[in-house]
Amino acid sequence: MTYLVRLKYFVSLSILLLITLSSHASNLQPAMWKVEHQGVTSYILGSIHIGKSDWYPLPSYITNAFNESDALVVELDAIANSAAMTSQMMLPAGQTLQNNLSPQVFKKLDEYLTKNGMPLAAFTQFKPWAVATVVAVIPYLKAGLDPTFGIDSQLITHAKNKNKNMALIELETAQFQINLLSGLFSDEKMLIELMELPDYQTKQLIDFWAMGNIDKIDDLMQQQMTPEQRDVMLTKRNTNWIEKLVKLFNTNKSNFVVVGAAHLAGDKGLPTLLLNAGIKVTRIK
Repeated sequence: MTYLVRLKYFVSLSILLLITLSSHASNLQPAMWKVEHQGVTSYILGSIHIGKSDWYPLPSYITNAFNESDALVVELDAIANSAAMTSQMMLPAGQTLQNNLSPQVFKKLDEYLTKNGMPLAAFTQFKPWAVATVVAVIPYLKAGLDPTFGIDSQLITHAKNKNKNMALIELETAQFQINLLSGLFSDEKMLIELMELPDYQTKQLIDFWAMGNIDKIDDLMQQQMTPEQRDVMLTKRNTNWIEKLVKLFNTNKSNFVVVGAAHLAGDKGLPTLLLNAGIKVTRIK
């Protein structure tokens, strides 16, 4: 893999972060909600941003709803926006990753990447936050998952290639997610925590998603995130999205909304917030 290709790959992984041994597609039952407003039916699907080829085709309740919809609404078109992240992931000329980490953390990172088959030399020009986002997805790669087969990534590709009249709407910008990731992952403590995260939690997340168990995903997020991190990664973003989603649901177009499953849990999750905004939302799976 050339350096440029490798860089673009990890840029995509970094965006896909926002946020196992897979089940076969026939066993997948991801959580989905039906939104009924002003005579128009839309849908909200809880997504996982990385996956496996044998998850496809997705269950019919998902593909049928997708095919009936006028627009696909996603957090961000990660692949299309990968170029926007590239330069901002890189350190200024004359600086290296080693110059920006303590000797102890740099040594720990070298050992961690080497153990996982990724030479540190590939990341010497990365900013610390960018390397942290790569570390965060390594357990998923080890489990055989691939960002190419993430649910939202696959649906975006399908919308572009097979439903040419299907609108694609993004809830966030690439710059917003860059600021979010750089703010959350700039601390060395976070990098250490990511390197020490148990691999079994990766399998748990995928299994809970495949079963549509949003409550268990919420429990796992509470274990992995501090209250402050949850507020930044989930609560505040949900609040920002609600205004946009309400506007979309007030049109005469049917929208198929795909966001990370953790955004759908609890009294601060999107379904509850939409109900509070006077929009009928019913879980159908």
